[in-house]
Parts: sequence; structure tokens; C-alpha cells
Amino acid sequence: MRQAAAEYLKEEARARGARPRVRAVLSPFELDYGLAPGSGEFVGTAYGGDAGSLAMADGYYTSGSWTSPITQTFSPYVDQAVPSWDEPGGHMEVEVRLRTGVTPESVPLAPFDLITPGTDIALYPYFQVKVDFQEIIRAWAVDDLADADDFTADAVDQAPDGGYESHAADTYSCLAGFALAGRLTLPESEIIDPGGVRVELARDFSELRAADHVLVLDNRQGQWLNRPGNSYLQGLDWTRKQLALYHGWELPDGTVAWQLLYRGVVQRLSGMAHGWRQPHRVRLESQDWVAAALKQMIGVPAPTGERRPFMRGSYLASGELVAVTPAALGEITRSGSGSATLLLMKTYRGEYVQDYLLEAETSGEVGAASFRWSLDQGQSWQKTGLTAAGADKPVTLDEGLSVYWEPGVGSDLAAGDRWTFTASPPLYQYQVFGAPFEAITTVYLNGEATQDRVTADAATGLIQVSGRSAQVEARVVKDHTSHPVDVVADILEEVGLGEAIQRDSFALAKSLTPEYAFGVRFENLSAAQAIREIVRRGLYDLWTDFGEIKISPYLGEA
Repeated sequence: MRQAAAEYLKEEARARGARPRVRAVLSPFELDYGLAPGSGEFVGTAYGGDAGSLAMADGYYTSGSWTSPITQTFSPYVDQAVPSWDEPGGHMEVEVRLRTGVTPESVPLAPFDLITPGTDIALYPYFQVKVDFQEIIRAWAVDDLADADDFTADAVDQAPDGGYESHAADTYSCLAGFALAGRLTLPESEIIDPGGVRVELARDFSELRAADHVLVLDNRQGQWLNRPGNSYLQGLDWTRKQLALYHGWELPDGTVAWQLLYRGVVQRLSGMAHGWRQPHRVRLESQDWVAAALKQMIGVPAPTGERRPFMRGSYLASGELVAVTPAALGEITRSGSGSATLLLMKTYRGEYVQDYLLEAETSGEVGAASFRWSLDQGQSWQKTGLTAAGADKPVTLDEGLSVYWEPGVGSDLAAGDRWTFTASPPLYQYQVFGAPFEAITTVYLNGEATQDRVTADAATGLIQVSGRSAQVEARVVKDHTSHPVDVVADILEEVGLGEAIQRDSFALAKSLTPEYAFGVRFENLSAAQAIREIVRRGLYDLWTDFGEIKISPYLGEA
């Protein structure tokens, strides 16, 4: 018989006496930390005007700080928080610290701990935030080398002025978008039934099923009712909150190793009863967060109704006619001594902007004198010897235009009199939605590639066609993201699933198919449908594995 190793016996003994535990966490809860005008202690700083914004005060400061008042969470069960803020610019370093305690009196006794964005921090019912600004870039010029410090740029005399000469950047740093997202751990004693975890999601996302989870909870204190005070669903819309379910074993020494089993998005509260002879409980129903996120639509219109398709790579997109500018005739300019007035008739039907020149060849009255006309400022003449007729016999030029003269006082036309005007064709403006683009490489009119009569603006996606309308398509380059693996990753990021991407899997799939390139355009389509189109055409397998999204290419039979 084989003897058991010491490690095996230790492992066997570890489970003895352990009892199962369950942990349910709701998030996020926007925690109020007290940043407002006149709230807390401002030292060389000021409220930035927007929520979560803190700036340096007017004047020149090399440092500054803000310390919040001691703030209380809305529930003693909010035991974790995740900070977030935008990276500040400027020439100052920003550090954020937090200290927390069970009572208001215990908070000042605790040290301020440095916190970083996206990192979980433990939280007690009372807490305090401190933000420090410290200048890290400063240039000093001094007269005496002994006066140089860490910020000295040039330790020499800058004649003719004596003493210190200094320079600092014009812009100060500021903290923007600072927020604390709280996490509420439901009391384990209130969990009546942790439910069963079951996630059903086909490998190619072709069958998105509910993947529901039901957590049955105690409601004897009315903590799930929609009311202030002890409600567990305070803050933002409760349908946007997430539920994390953990399982663990408590050992005799009190330690618990928690394992995340399920992460879902709250869908509804049901079966709520809070009356005489009623079971005081509630059912918290949620859906697997990956499945819920994949149902989100991408390429949806803006609130103003403007179309905003999700695009990547190069794509042949159709243009939509959005405006028409009618053909126009410019003002007639005359030179010469004749008194007759030239008038234009009808509508210009040309496809290009055209300059016209008419010149009197002989002197005389309207109906007797002759003229000629040119399209190149008189370098050549289209026709000569034409009679300068009146309104009863207008003279046809081209592209639908006709002219005639009205007699004036004295001699109507004198040899050498000239009239010039510009005719502009109608302009048809088409919109290719999804701009800005890196480039518009080709424009197709009725299926034929052309640059004739066409102008295109990649920044706005506007294409202008002169002369006549057409079916417009354009080869647009949205960006350089063309590999299908990268496009799938962008879609997942778009619906908030970036942290679920198994990066090594995606990197390997891309390295095994380096020559693949797609151009995509999705509009009002669910993320699952969009991904399904890509993996089907690229022959990829995409699946979830314990909350991680993985991808693998099909490379043929081994």
C-alpha cells in the first residue's frame, strides 16, 4: 500500500470542521465624500465646478490639498469601495488618500492610506478623503550655485537682473471625475436561499438564453422596499446594479477562502411580501453579466437622432442625400460704353462651374448689332456673328441658357462691349454616417469610381456631387483596426466587457491568423449578433469560461 504524502494529509485535515459559506455583494453605489464649495478644508485649492472636480486656486502655488469632512456611508454593510478619477494633466502630481473607521471619533486616529484608481479598498461606516497636489516641474535660475535645489534649471546669473529668476507652467493640475463606487455585502444571515448557478451560452453565441439566477432574501426590516433610510437599493437605478455571488469554506481558525461563482446584472425584484402573516422575503433576480451585456445594442443613434454606426477598418458605405443646392447664375459684370442691359433666361444644366464671356462685335441697336461668346475668357469663341436680339428672340448659348438685351438710352451696343457671368451647377450633398474617418479613398457614382465632379471630407463624411444626382458609395477608412480579433475585442469593450476578455487567448488567436483583415459596419445591432457575424466569417470559436471570454481560430484539421 502506498503511503500518503504529508501534503496530502495536510489537505485532508484542512477540510475537517469547515462549514460552507455564501457571500453576496451588490454594486455599485455612488458614495458621497463631501466635495462641494465650502465643504472640507481647502488649502490652495478650490471646487472645480463639476462633480468630482478639484482644481488649484487662482495664483501661483507649488502645492495644495483638500481634506473632506468625515462622511458616513448609507449602510454599515457597504464594506468596500473602488475609486476612480481621470488622469490629471499639468505640472503637478496628484495623490489621493483615504482613512476609515467604525465611529466618527476613530477616523482621525487612523492613517491616510494612498489609493489608486480601480483598486478595491476596505471601508468602514465612516471615512475621510484627502487630495494632495505637489509641483514636480519648476525651473529656477539663481545667482549663486550654492542656492541651487532640485528644481534649479540653470545656476548662473541671468544678467542684467539679479537674484532669483523662475519659471513655472501656466496651467495647473486638477482632479476630475473623482468617484467612489461602494460595494454592499448582504448580511449572510439574510440569505435564505443562495439559488443555483447556471449559465447557458452557446459557444458561438448563437443561442443566448436567460442564464438567470434567483437569490431569496429576508425582508423583515423592509430593507428591500423603495424608501429612504435602510433600503439596500439606494443611489443610481437599481436595474443597473450588479450582483456577485461567492462560495467559501470557513475553517476552524475562522479563515475563509472565497471563490467567485457568479456575476450578474439585477433584472427585477419579485415575490416581495411585507404584511401580516406574510413571509417577509424577496426574490432578487439577475442575469449573467456577460449574457446581459451581449444583448446591448451597438451603433445606436445619438440622442439627437444622428446615426452613429459602429465601424472599424475599411468599408464600402452608402451615402444618403441630405441637401440640394439649386443651380445658380452669378451677377453679370459689364464693361464698355453701350447702354443695353444683358439678361439671362432658363436654368443652367451643366455639371461644372462655368465662366461665360459675351462680346459685341459690331456697334448698333438691339436687334441689329452682332456679338460672340466664349467659355475660356476669349481665348477661343464658341460662336460669332450672332444677332444681339431682344426679349422676343432670345439667343441660345448652351446647357439650357439663353440671353437677350434690353435697349438703353443712346447707343445700345458698342464694338468691344463685354459681359461676363458665372454659372454654377446644382450641388447634391450626401452623408456617409460614421465620421470622422481617417480617409475617403474612393467615391463611386452609380457604381463607377470617379473623382470627377466630386469632393469628399473625411472629417465630416460629407460628399458633394455637382451637376446631377447619383447613387453614391464611398470606400472609407475608419481606422487601422482591421484584424477580426481586435474588432471583437473593441465590441466587447463597447458594451463594458473589457475586463472579461482573456487577453492571452485573444493574443494567441491573432498571432495564428496574422493575415486576416475585416472591415465592419454595425448599426442598431446587438453585440452578440455583431460578434456572431465576425466569428462565422473568420472561422473562430468564441466562448465564456467562468466569466472569461476566450477565442480560438479554426485552422483546419490537424
